[in-house]
Amino acid sequence: MQEDLAALQARFGAHYPRWLLGILMVGSMAMVLASTSINVALPAIMLDFAIGRPMAQWLSTGFLAAMTAGLLLAAWAQARFGARRTAQLGLLLFIITSVLALVSQSAWQLIFLRIVQGVCAGIIQPLATVLIFRVFAEGGRGMALGVYGLGVMVAPTLGPTIGGYLVDHFGWAAVFWLPLPMCVLALIGAQWLLPSQREKSTPFLDVWAFALLGVALFASLGALAEAQRFNWYELRVWLPGLLGLAAFTGFFVRSKRSLKPLLPLRLWRHAGFRSASWVALTLGVGLYGSTYLIPLYLQTVEGYSAGRAGLLLLPTGILMGAASFFGGWLSDRLSAAVLLIGGLLVFALSSAGLGWIGPGASFVELCFWACVGRVGLGLLLPALSTGSLDILSAEELAQGAGAITFVRQLGGAFGVNLLTFFLEWRHRHEGADRAAEALAFQQSFWLMGAVFALTVLAAWGMRRNRS
Repeated sequence: MQEDLAALQARFGAHYPRWLLGILMVGSMAMVLASTSINVALPAIMLDFAIGRPMAQWLSTGFLAAMTAGLLLAAWAQARFGARRTAQLGLLLFIITSVLALVSQSAWQLIFLRIVQGVCAGIIQPLATVLIFRVFAEGGRGMALGVYGLGVMVAPTLGPTIGGYLVDHFGWAAVFWLPLPMCVLALIGAQWLLPSQREKSTPFLDVWAFALLGVALFASLGALAEAQRFNWYELRVWLPGLLGLAAFTGFFVRSKRSLKPLLPLRLWRHAGFRSASWVALTLGVGLYGSTYLIPLYLQTVEGYSAGRAGLLLLPTGILMGAASFFGGWLSDRLSAAVLLIGGLLVFALSSAGLGWIGPGASFVELCFWACVGRVGLGLLLPALSTGSLDILSAEELAQGAGAITFVRQLGGAFGVNLLTFFLEWRHRHEGADRAAEALAFQQSFWLMGAVFALTVLAAWGMRRNRS
């Protein structure tokens, strides 16, 4: 028997919305833990499997790229299977791949499992926002979203910290069983608390568009990864690059002609939404790129253990959560453009600071500049949501929110890949020794700061582009 939200509320009473919010937070936090805790384990994985950064970065970019594609399947999966079954199938597959990762014999096996986990995360996470909007329709939605957002922000704070400690004591495999207790709890809770109702008419799923998007993402990322080791004119570099370009072209052409596209391109007819998309792309680069670069820098150049690197990131997450709440409060009082410009400049200052202090800096100095960056990101998150969606009509809000999230995740996937490419290039160019490694990291931080500073132009455009 299918149960909808009304039936579940009648069964569990007035406390049902809070219980549902709790189980949604647990499931989402497990996905975020998996996406961020891997970064403190990368040096140990590189050592164990004798691989370099070009291959190791796939553990991060593969997950993010698959999650980006998975986001576009979420609405279809929920309608086709119902929220309960969608969440349970995604969590069960996530648990199975986590267990298989513990017995992986090669780096490519581990990368493949991370890609599968990324698809699961992409499908599961959007369910939370949809259900919160529906169950808190009569009031308390803002507070519920705030509590949910705070919980999700705690996960990237705790992930590297707990993950680093576990890696030091139990090896890199610990980051794969770290989210498992939360996954099991969410899997069991979903059976009682998530609605099982399906839509009578399942939305159209453009399988060809999804396939083209998958090929485009992984072929393009593959070309950039191979270019870190080989010359651009070699077949193994330019062929996947050409394939990725062709697949992206095919995806956009099909999306433009489709009546029900996976990605509604008509949203970008708004000049303000185009500007917001540039900011979202840069936000993804900073959010995931810094989470990738900082732990790697601390362990590779500064000689930190995984646990100490994770400990340095603990206050950064706390400040990011506080800044996000403050940014949400300011969003009701200041224009989105002002907040976006402020957040971009604060993060640019942080990146410049990390590049300027150089190797040998104290724990406090490094932590300070990392915290400054998280304050900037915290200001950006709510301002981007309000600034991008205020431009759209009421009928376009749901699609606009999904599109901005898609662009942000896309920025994260390609940002990590491009930063790794730049890091490897500068390392070789500066002499490929230990001093060159430190200098390459400094230049990578400067590059990230320059990208954020340039994106101020797009944020400024949102001030006047409102149609």
